[in-house]
Amino acid sequence: MTTKKQVATLGSVSVGAKFIYRTLEILGPDGSTVREPPYEGQVLTVVGFKPRYKNNVLVQESSGKESLMPLYVVEKALSLKALQICSDGSASV
Repeated sequence: MTTKKQVATLGSVSVGAKFIYRTLEILGPDGSTVREPPYEGQVLTVVGFKPRYKNNVLVQESSGKESLMPLYVVEKALSLKALQICSDGSASV
């Protein structure tokens, strides 16, 4: 008997999803008024969820450092083709 491995999801975001974080592309013109996060331009991986928090998606940098960010930001980043990461680790074009 085979069992299907279930992946945790919140909204349209699944654990293991990867994206490149670029403030201006994700937040648009409003992003120019916010402080640039330390993970700007880095590949982030969704590693979990904290549903009780406002910033409820737990992401991890390649260095292993973890941060929380809002679900809408992660959903937006994953919806932008230029920020998506292919399964082989390369950026989507």
